[in-house]
Amino acid sequence: MAISDAGRVSPTLGAPAARRTRLRSSNLAALAFVLFLVALSTLAVAALTPRVPADAAGVVYLVAVLGASTFCGLWWGLATSLSSALAFNFFFLPPAHTLVIRSTGDWAALAVFSATAVVTSNLAARARRERDEAARRAAEARLSESFATLIADADDLSSVLPTLGTQTARALGALDGVIHRGAPAPGRRPAVLPLVLNGRWMGELRLIDAPAGVAESPEATRIGRSLAGMIALGDERERRIRQQVQTEALNRSNELKTALLRAVSHDLRSPLMAITAAAGGLRYADLDGDERELLRSITEQGERMRRMIENLLDLSRLQAGAAAPQHDWLDPRDLVEAAVDELPANERERVLVTLERDLPLVRGDGAQLQRVIVNVVENALKFSPPETTVRVAVVAAAGSVAIEVADAGPGIPEGDAERVFEPFSRLRAVPEAPGSGLGLAIARGLAVANGCTLGLAPAGAGSTFVLSIPAGGRR
Repeated sequence: MAISDAGRVSPTLGAPAARRTRLRSSNLAALAFVLFLVALSTLAVAALTPRVPADAAGVVYLVAVLGASTFCGLWWGLATSLSSALAFNFFFLPPAHTLVIRSTGDWAALAVFSATAVVTSNLAARARRERDEAARRAAEARLSESFATLIADADDLSSVLPTLGTQTARALGALDGVIHRGAPAPGRRPAVLPLVLNGRWMGELRLIDAPAGVAESPEATRIGRSLAGMIALGDERERRIRQQVQTEALNRSNELKTALLRAVSHDLRSPLMAITAAAGGLRYADLDGDERELLRSITEQGERMRRMIENLLDLSRLQAGAAAPQHDWLDPRDLVEAAVDELPANERERVLVTLERDLPLVRGDGAQLQRVIVNVVENALKFSPPETTVRVAVVAAAGSVAIEVADAGPGIPEGDAERVFEPFSRLRAVPEAPGSGLGLAIARGLAVANGCTLGLAPAGAGSTFVLSIPAGGRR
C-alpha cells in the first residue's frame, strides 16, 4: 500500500518493495537469488584466500546471508546460512572438495560461522519485518489523514463517501470499492469489509476485484476501523451543524416573538380601555333592542380582547422572569371555587366540582394559582362539546393536593403531551380551535413559578390535566 503526497492512494507498491514482494512470493526466484549469492560469495572468498586465511575470508558469506534474509525472508536466510557453511567446507576447509572435516579447529570455525550466520539471518529478518510494519503504519496514517481532510472539506458526508470507498479499496489492492451505509446483510461475505467502531455499525466497504482474503487481513481491519471512526466524526459534525442552525433559528424566533408580545400587548391596552369605557357608558343610554345587542357584542369581544392582552402580558412576564409569586397559606377549596366563579355564567353551569373532605392547606400565590385553574378549565370547556360537562376533582395526594380537570374532548395524542404547553401551539387534530394557544403555556409557567407541577394524565377518553400543589398543614 502506498499513498502519494497529494493524499491519493496508489494501487501499486514502490519499486524496491515490489521486488521484495516478488522474491518472497516466488519460491523459484528466491532459490535462484540464494544460489547466486552463495556462488558470488564463494568466488569472492576464492579470490581472497591466496592473501587472507580461509577462516577470515569466510566472513564474506555473511553478506549473502544478510541479503537473502532482507529480500527473501527468514527461512531463505537460514537456507543461505546452511548453503554457505557447506560451500565453505567443500571448497576451503581441508581436505578440499569434500564435506569431511578432520581438524578440531576447522570444526570449531565452522560451528562459529554457522551460528553467526543463523543469528545474522534472524536479526536481518526481524529488522525487515519491523521496517515493513513501520512502512505499513505510516501508509495507514497518511490514509487516515486523507480521510480526515476529505470529510472536513466536504459540505456533507454523503458526497465524499464514493471517494473514501475508492481510496480505501485501492489501498487494500482492490480495483474499486463502494461504501454501503444500510443494514448489514446476514453472514460473512468475501470482499466485504465491515466498518464497525466500538460495536457501533457504521456501514460496510464492498470491494471490487479484490485479492483473495484481503477483507479478513489485520491490515484491512485496522483501515476499516479508522474509516469507521472518520465516518462517525462526519456524522457527529453534521449533527452538530444541524443543531446549531436549529438553535440559532429558535433564538431568533424567540427574540422576535418576545418583541412582538411586548409591543402588541402594551400598544393595545390603551385603545381597548377606551372602547370598554365607551361601551360601559352606553349601557345607560336609551337604546332599542338591536342597539342593545350590538352593545353586548362590543362588551363581550372587548372582554375577550382584554383577556388575550392579559395573557400576552403574563407570558412576557414569565419569559422575563418577572412573575415572582407572593406565597401565602391557601385553602385549595377556596382556590377552585373562586376560579369557577370567575367563568362566564353560561360556562360555569357546565363545570362539576368534587371536593374531598379534610383537605390540607397549600402554599403559593393565590392570584396566580387561581389563574392556572381558570386557564385549564377554560381550555377544557373550549374542547368539550357544548352538551357535556367538565369535571374538576380536588383530592389529597402524598405530600400534595391534586386538582384534576377532565374534559370530554377529542383527547391529546401522546406525542403532543408536552407540545400543548408551548406558546401558540395547537392540536394537529383540531387546528381550527378558537383561542390564541397561550392559556396552557401561561398556566404551566405560573405553576412552575409557584413550585407546582402541571401535566397531562393518561386518560381513556378526553384529556385530564393535573395540577399538583405541595401541601402544608391541615385545617
